[in-house]
Formats: sequence, structure tokens, C-alpha cells
Amino acid sequence: MQRHSRSKGKSKLLGSHQKCWIWGRNAVIETLAAGRWPILDLYFSSTLPPDQAESAAGLAAKMGVTPRTDDPGVLTRLCHTAEHQGYLARMTDFPYGDEASVLAGLPPAPLCVILDGIQDPFNFGAIVRSAEVFGVDALFIAETGQVGVTSMVVRSSAGAVNRLPIVRVAELEGLVQRLQGRGWQVVAASEKAESVLKHHDFVRGSVVIIGNEGHGVSPELLARCDARVGIPQTGRIGSLNAAVAASVFFYEARRQRDS
Repeated sequence: MQRHSRSKGKSKLLGSHQKCWIWGRNAVIETLAAGRWPILDLYFSSTLPPDQAESAAGLAAKMGVTPRTDDPGVLTRLCHTAEHQGYLARMTDFPYGDEASVLAGLPPAPLCVILDGIQDPFNFGAIVRSAEVFGVDALFIAETGQVGVTSMVVRSSAGAVNRLPIVRVAELEGLVQRLQGRGWQVVAASEKAESVLKHHDFVRGSVVIIGNEGHGVSPELLARCDARVGIPQTGRIGSLNAAVAASVFFYEARRQRDS
């Protein structure tokens, strides 16, 4: 049986016991492949197919992490769930991007996203996953009033949190002003829209704000936006889930940019 690696330092954990673990093939493999989020302990199930185990071990070696191969029941006891698919990792706190560094690396006309008070980790993860799929360049959140990158967010994003710069800032109003100062339009996804999604130009540098699940984009940010854009709806339900609405916006922005 291989011994697993364990950090001897005092790295801050992602969360308390269960919350510091990420599990599932996509979440763990994407974290290993990206190679930027330090792993404290890594476990593979002894029942993994040899080719999967070998491939994952190769990714771990590039990060300097030695995995432990153990009975799947051991993994279940550690993360308190049998849904680990044979992959389990104990993580440090998530490495958010630095605003200045991330902005310096963006293209001239980027597509960025600001999340304004998303509370549900599954919504957050789903938004990150869609953002990565549709080529969003960076995502910004506030330090307070917004769920951070947790174990649940990692899993619901299928590991996409590792593939997209996520920046956490002290407050969003100042961020909006700084991004507008770069000549980028800031657009609120809003039911009280001035224009329809397909008629709005997203080819230029754009920042889309997705609001809280209950009350949408805050009045303070709405007042600073360059435009409010809505998704046409014909059904009787009043609005879309925040993650679904975000996906529609990202798709339309990508469609325009690829046309």
C-alpha cells in the first residue's frame, strides 16, 4: 500500500473536515491537470481501472503529490459519501486570482462576469462550468455576501473552477468603475431590461452581472451599469434560475463573437 503525501506546514484548509475534501473523477482530475491548487492528501480507490489510476498518478507526480491507493470504503469514511468514484483529495484554501494580474492577462475585448450575491453553491458551480465552456475570460465575486469556492462549488462545476480565473474583491461597485475605466461595457442581466439579449452587442469588451437568486442585481450596481439586458420569455414562470440565465447570456455572447 502506498503512503499518501501530507503537508508538514500550516496551510489553511478549504473548510472543516468534510468541507475540505473534493471528490469525484472530474473534480479531482481537473484539479490535478490544472496543477495550480495545492493538494494536501490524495487518495485513489484500489478498484480504479489500471489505465485511469496510471493516468491520474502521472498528473499527481507533476504536482509533486504521491497518492495513496486504498479500499473504496476508506475513501467513503473520509469524505462521508460513497459518491467519490474512486477519487478523493484534501485541499488547501482555494487560490483566488489577483485582480491586477488577471486583468493584465485578459485580451483587449474580454468577456467577463461579475456575480452579485450568489448564495447557492450549486448555482455558483454551474455558472462557473458554463462560463468555462463558453469562453468567459474571468469571473469576479465579492468577499462578502457571496458563497466562495467550496467543495460543493468544485463538484458542481465539474472541476471548472481550476480552468477559469476567479477573483475575489472587497466590493463590487469599485470593481465596476475600474472595469468601465478600461472601456468595457457593464451589462446587468435583468428582468427590467431596456434591450433584448440577441439585439445587444457583446462583441466589444463586456462585463455581465448575474444577480442574486432572490432579488437579482442590487440597485447600487444597476445604477452603475451601462445597460440592462433581458432574456425573452414566453412561459408563465416569472424568471429563470440564475445559473440557467447565466448560461443563456454566455451562449449568446459566444455566438456573436464566433459569427
